[in-house]
Amino acid sequence: AKPGLSHRRWLAGASPSDDNFLDLSTLVQRLKEQLPAQPAVGAPISGEVVAKVTETLQNAKLNPREWRQHAIFRRGRYTRNIVGYSPNQFVALLLCWERGQQSPIHDHSGAHCFIKMLSGQLREVRFAWTAEGCAGAELKEEPATMDAAIPAQSVGFMHDSLGLHRIENPSHDEVAISLHIYSPPFRECLVFPPTGAAPRTAPMVSIFSPETAWNANGQREAEVASEPASTSLQDFCSTLATLKTAEDMNHAVLDALVPAEMTAMEWASYASPAHFSEFHPVQHIIHCDDDFSVVMTCWSPGQKVPPHTVGRGRKMWMKVMHGKLTHQEYAPGLFPWESDVERKKELAEGSASIMEECSVRMHDLTNFSDSEPAVSVQVFSPPLTQFTFHSEMGTERRCLPRLVEGNSEGRSVSARSFTRTAGRWYLSFGGLRGLLNEEFSRPDISDGAISALLCKAVFNPEEWRERLAALTIDRSESPATPKYVLLAEEKAYSVVLTFWGNSSEEQCVKRERKTGRSWTLILEGELEERAFAQGEHGPVLLRSSTLKEDSLSFLSDKLPGLQELAGGAWVERSHESDTPCVSLHVYHPTLEEE
Repeated sequence: AKPGLSHRRWLAGASPSDDNFLDLSTLVQRLKEQLPAQPAVGAPISGEVVAKVTETLQNAKLNPREWRQHAIFRRGRYTRNIVGYSPNQFVALLLCWERGQQSPIHDHSGAHCFIKMLSGQLREVRFAWTAEGCAGAELKEEPATMDAAIPAQSVGFMHDSLGLHRIENPSHDEVAISLHIYSPPFRECLVFPPTGAAPRTAPMVSIFSPETAWNANGQREAEVASEPASTSLQDFCSTLATLKTAEDMNHAVLDALVPAEMTAMEWASYASPAHFSEFHPVQHIIHCDDDFSVVMTCWSPGQKVPPHTVGRGRKMWMKVMHGKLTHQEYAPGLFPWESDVERKKELAEGSASIMEECSVRMHDLTNFSDSEPAVSVQVFSPPLTQFTFHSEMGTERRCLPRLVEGNSEGRSVSARSFTRTAGRWYLSFGGLRGLLNEEFSRPDISDGAISALLCKAVFNPEEWRERLAALTIDRSESPATPKYVLLAEEKAYSVVLTFWGNSSEEQCVKRERKTGRSWTLILEGELEERAFAQGEHGPVLLRSSTLKEDSLSFLSDKLPGLQELAGGAWVERSHESDTPCVSLHVYHPTLEEE
């Protein structure tokens, strides 16, 4: 070892369960497994189901960087936004409550209702039923407070057999965000005046949908009586894997998309009334693999997708399944709102197109109808899972959710998918290990695939903070000494979490020998990184960089100019900011304790 190289010691501590750090789609999949597949409206409470789902929701630690994308607040009332769906089984909605907002007294149309707090507090006040079916007096029990900061008090449950209730945000300082699971989904509920007068019916879903006639199972009645589609959307998605090597992929995909129609179950799964928002078009992924992503968009009347591009070299195909849309391309310019619309194209119901210039030309899509909704399917290759929208308010990056889970084939994603996919992925450390295991088991390990994986992964801050909070720390050590947590140690690689403290008296510095390949991802804070080699007259600085939050550094003794320095190079990382820094390191081959 070179003089001055410090030693690494893994710190022990209880590790939180990786199984509890979930993305929304994984939570939807778990709920699918735990809730009755075909729950009956008005069915009595199942104590076993309530206990199991309550435990799952209490333990689930969702990434705030994911669910905050779906948070929409309005001063006049609380809002509901769909984040998960299983037809005929349940719907998951994100509810956003401004300070002091409350719901009316209401029932749940015979459904089981679970509430998980994600941020802030909500207070539940319950009311008795009267013999006439109206809201009676407030129950004498103490109003329950659900609190996101206290796991044991973060989940509530309600059923019509327990009475009626009103939900309110008691805070005049903080907003609240809650996740609501309704099983089975319902289209309307009863709202009760506090005076005890007769209730009125209130819609729980958009009044706009491709068909106004939906049966009790959430299916379009027109589709139920019709013959099955010759090519379903699911069949089309399965066919995509065979088209990536087609000589003329543009027309091969288009030819497969033209006859594709949605079955009754696909309408219920992907474009039910619950999928239409009053705020913006609901876009969600229904299929994604290493080469293609398929996106369903549900448009209420008058809604528009803001100007955007899909990235140079990315192909897009589109079919309008219902209604009519207008595609507009903007003339080249600095900002779309300062450019003229150069081309406009009407997309009629049933039309399918190859959008060849959408990758580089700014464009938007609009449903100009004031009464008719629209439904469209877009296919992207390489896959796209995130849109970047441009407006006078700035740039907005919106990741596309997977509202409906259950098709494992549709989520066959490897580490190499990240090199081609436009978008970010919400991972736990356990999910990262699974993708690294898959990549490092290949005979041709790709540095680019691992770099893309780390660049596009979004980890839950609560997970790394829990890991660090559980450490057993030697109090005799200087606060400026880096602290290490070994997250994974496999035959081919290791993953290390490092906490860089702050001290007014000394700089937090770590040096390590440079062998093999290493990746450094900054999760929080800022870090200086310098690569040195031992020259004839002393250390030679090879590279210096400042790594800020979400930035990635890759070092390898196989990089040009470093081959001859293998075994004679080292890396120095330092931190001197007033705020702490947390970094994630992947080493290949595995890095042993020094």
